[in-house]
Amino acid sequence: MSTNHCKSPLPILSHEWLCRVPMFIRVCGATQASLDQQIHVRKYAAGQSIFLEGHRPSGLCMVVGGLVRVYRMMVDGRVHVHNYVRPYAAVNITAALDGRPNPTSAEAVVDTQIGWLPRAALMQLMAEDTDLMQSCVRMLTLQNRQLMERIDDLGFRTVPSRLARLLLHRGGFETEVNIPLDTLSQDEIAQVLGTSREVLGRALRQLYDLGLVRRDGRSYTIVDRDGLEKLAEE
Repeated sequence: MSTNHCKSPLPILSHEWLCRVPMFIRVCGATQASLDQQIHVRKYAAGQSIFLEGHRPSGLCMVVGGLVRVYRMMVDGRVHVHNYVRPYAAVNITAALDGRPNPTSAEAVVDTQIGWLPRAALMQLMAEDTDLMQSCVRMLTLQNRQLMERIDDLGFRTVPSRLARLLLHRGGFETEVNIPLDTLSQDEIAQVLGTSREVLGRALRQLYDLGLVRRDGRSYTIVDRDGLEKLAEE
């Protein structure tokens, strides 16, 4: 620790979920107490907007309960889903840190609870607690790696290849597949893959015809994993 700020014992938290937020796991007792005092939790109904692309961030947004879809609206009106976020992840750390407009939008997929930490409080706590600052750096580094993987997938892989990687839980899709694909419509899967429903339909047909995957109701079952692995690398 770099300051005397962090020499108090662990406090009793009213927001017990705070201890499960990855970026707060290693913070000291004084930081936890400050977080507990300054965070407020809001409820969002399914389909309700949490924040919008281009708007100034009001603070750090953390999923306490439910499920959040993070997306961008393209100029042609199509939606591109960046990821689906479960508890207890931070959703908008980049905007919360630099104070610039949100690069994405977020909405509740189901009834959701969101913890909000004002940006000024976050910046002050980072200045006082080096463990918190390091956690933020690690999270930004991880998100940057995931973004690079997604860019590679969108720029250099075909839709069938990206679909195969999604089914195999690989590539830049680890955060997306933490919800079962059978809970997503084909429109939603297409949004995750950055394509249209029509192109996704053709990609699915290719996987069916090759005997790599079959569909049972809304569930997708891998029939030939080796073949799907090969397609995922093309």
